[in-house]
Amino acid sequence: MSEKLVKALADSHATRSAAQGYYDLLDISLNDASVNTKVPAAALPQVPLIETAYQNNRLVIGLHDKNGYPTVTGLWINWFGQMIQVNWHSHFNAYLEVRRGRPVNPMAPSRRGVIHDQALKNLLDFIRDALADYFATTPANEINALALKGLYRDYPEQARKLPIFVAARRQPYERGQDSSEMARSFEAEVFHYKYPPLLLADDVRLVQDDGKVFSESYGLHTFLELTGAAYELLAADESRLQIQHLWWKPGAQIHLPDGCSLIFYEAGQWGFGGEGEPPTEWRDVGDQSVFTFNDTSNWDVESVDFTVGGADPQEFYRADAWAGFDPNNDDGRSYDDMSESYGESCEREIRRVIGNAIPRNFSWDDLLRFVPEGEQIIGLTPQYRSRRNRRPEAVTLTLSNEENVRLRIH
Repeated sequence: MSEKLVKALADSHATRSAAQGYYDLLDISLNDASVNTKVPAAALPQVPLIETAYQNNRLVIGLHDKNGYPTVTGLWINWFGQMIQVNWHSHFNAYLEVRRGRPVNPMAPSRRGVIHDQALKNLLDFIRDALADYFATTPANEINALALKGLYRDYPEQARKLPIFVAARRQPYERGQDSSEMARSFEAEVFHYKYPPLLLADDVRLVQDDGKVFSESYGLHTFLELTGAAYELLAADESRLQIQHLWWKPGAQIHLPDGCSLIFYEAGQWGFGGEGEPPTEWRDVGDQSVFTFNDTSNWDVESVDFTVGGADPQEFYRADAWAGFDPNNDDGRSYDDMSESYGESCEREIRRVIGNAIPRNFSWDDLLRFVPEGEQIIGLTPQYRSRRNRRPEAVTLTLSNEENVRLRIH
């Protein structure tokens, strides 16, 4: 037996083995060892949904993978044992096992593919109609939500006729999450159009003091403790649903020392409205801390355009400000460098909120921020909490105009 033939039969790779696919037709052995003739795993749907017959031949249809991702080779033809891979971009995977007739036309003479003719179109139309019928007749609680989402993407005309759609509950924000974590949702679910949950658009409509309205991309999840269970629409005929927009009207601005970012407000009010229509009913935010922003940063918290309501500024910079940190925008920087820089910028803002404060590892430039123009530092006196404490808790600058400036070390 030639070396090439041995290799062709022994190779079990899904797209290369000559033996795979003949499981019900041939028993093959090589050097007294059985050769694998099973159908390649890649040819079968990871999540099978339908098993039917097409022109008296077995047809299996399902999701290409468990995550609902699309594939460019979603159709496999087992032509009397020979596996033929067909280019068909779809979220679904179909496996046709031909043992009777000629439902499609393989390319001659090698049968490495099938001819893209009316026969192939008829098969693809049959797959589409079988999927539409499956989702129309299967109880909603038995339907795979990712599969229904795939139908809406691949066959929107058929999907829009169904009484069901796909949404996922938004996860409430948790303190300390960064921008890649704070806008997540739970697993997708199937709902009836007659009984939809609360559907919220992604952004928050921010109403400023002057009446201007802005759309903030981040921050919706900080309001979910107020709204109750709210859902992100994943796949549906939106004309059949009402999608609410959350509006927020912050209260009075909180006054902080000079140099602090003017981003802190009293909690204010919120409500449900349309994309351009404000709420007819406003509700108090109460004791909840909420915030919104558009831009993220991988380096400096001051680059994030926060609007913050009902939060203690120092506590905000210690935890919630990290919501504006983008760990994926590296610009050639390492994660450690980015997070260290962002953390230092948060500490800097805390010192500004406190007032006259400098970092423990302060530099000469940190001191010069508190020296009026034209004056110089002529003395530096550390201050300790006690004689036993070797770390100063503050320093006092003596200036050339004989003024003393006390700076807390923070």
